[in-house]
Amino acid sequence: MVKPANMIFFMSDNHTRDLLGAAGHPVVQTPTLDKIATSGVRFENAYSTSPLCCPSRAGLATGRYPHQTGYWDNALAYDGNTPTWHGRVRDQGHAAVSVGKLHFMSGENDNGFSDEIVPMHIVEGKGALIGLLRATQEGVPPRTGPRAMYDKSGIGEADYQRYDVHVTENAVKWLQDHGAKQDKPWVLFVSYASPHPPFAVPKRFYDLYPEADMPLPVQFDAASRPDHPSVAHIRQVDGLEEPVDEAYVRRTVAGYCGLVTHLDEQVGQVMKSAEELGLLDNTRILYTSDHGEAAGNHGLFGKSNLYEHSIGVPLLMSGPGISAGGIISQIASHVDLFPTVVEALGASLTDEDADLPGVSLWPAVGGQETDRLGFAEFHAQSSKTAGYLLRDGTDKLVYHVNMPRQRFDLEADPQETNDLAADGGVDATADALEAKLREILDPEAVNQRAMADQLAHADRHGGADAVRDRGTFSYTPVPGDDLNLEKVG
Repeated sequence: MVKPANMIFFMSDNHTRDLLGAAGHPVVQTPTLDKIATSGVRFENAYSTSPLCCPSRAGLATGRYPHQTGYWDNALAYDGNTPTWHGRVRDQGHAAVSVGKLHFMSGENDNGFSDEIVPMHIVEGKGALIGLLRATQEGVPPRTGPRAMYDKSGIGEADYQRYDVHVTENAVKWLQDHGAKQDKPWVLFVSYASPHPPFAVPKRFYDLYPEADMPLPVQFDAASRPDHPSVAHIRQVDGLEEPVDEAYVRRTVAGYCGLVTHLDEQVGQVMKSAEELGLLDNTRILYTSDHGEAAGNHGLFGKSNLYEHSIGVPLLMSGPGISAGGIISQIASHVDLFPTVVEALGASLTDEDADLPGVSLWPAVGGQETDRLGFAEFHAQSSKTAGYLLRDGTDKLVYHVNMPRQRFDLEADPQETNDLAADGGVDATADALEAKLREILDPEAVNQRAMADQLAHADRHGGADAVRDRGTFSYTPVPGDDLNLEKVG
């Protein structure tokens, strides 16, 4: 049983698992996050539930996967109708305060927090409706926005950075005003919008990463990028069919690294305040991200796929009762954070939580690792049909409904450059992994259910033509900013 303590739960957006100094990345500078990792533990095989903001954030909050909740995409977002870990601890008398990006349906719902400070929710309570069209015969129309957004990488400043500074200021203020005044252990959920693109950063960050020194992504060019139909569909929808050149890629990687360092600085300021206030002796730190980022790998940009760079997330924990310097190889998932955080604060699960798919991570933190399967799923804008990840040890299957399977050996090929199922021949390992996947769910039935829900939601907003006429956008604006819609089709 872990001793109850406060928790500062940091969350970022779009931070891939290996883009950390502590994870051995050759260039990125993340001194604050590295300190959390070296003074505590780092899970080296942690996964999001889905590689997109809203389904991932709903999975983290509820401790359940999209097929269990129906929070499929960036329009069918968390709506307050499923219990959350923050609701559990709040209802047992603990302060559970959110500062920053949530990406839920609306702040008018009871999302389970005691307070939501400067929250960012989906646009107009509607979000990215265009993704619902994946369930129509015509599908999602191609967009030009993603390619243009990544082309902005370089020296500059994005709205998200200004928002993140505001998030930091409000987190520090809450710690100053309330951190030492609570009767029970509290949790402060500090959620940043970075390092989401565009990767435009002030010169002092960009200068840390000379473009010529940036490591090139794997299989980024036309000659080597994979042509699996699921990957080709992503490129077609996101306007990335025409290959990018090396200069574009190096600039993107430099901007991404700069934005990660900016995020690290914000986390550091909150940590410094907690230390100066004398709170760290009784406060644990948890850091993760909602999903990763391709950043040119496999000829992709963004997330919306089940490669490790997009579905793998950092997961760091430090503080009272956590030994320093631990690297945990046990597969972990965002669904595990519901029981982990509830236990950390000294609260209790209820009978309603008995079927949660996750497990508390405290035994693993204490050195008692267990073999677990990795699982994730994707049903959103850039998926023509559903995709599922099943990992057993270092064997990984990506199962696509009505498309060829992909299989990777993550020990021999951690960057997934060799699809062992590409020839379509007999594959006993892929068959065994698929059998384990089918013990979790029926991939085809879930795909049909997701598409039916998406069509019904499109009808609630006037039908497919109305959704198409509304247009789309590349990223959610910060609170108070106007939405610039890109017309498609």
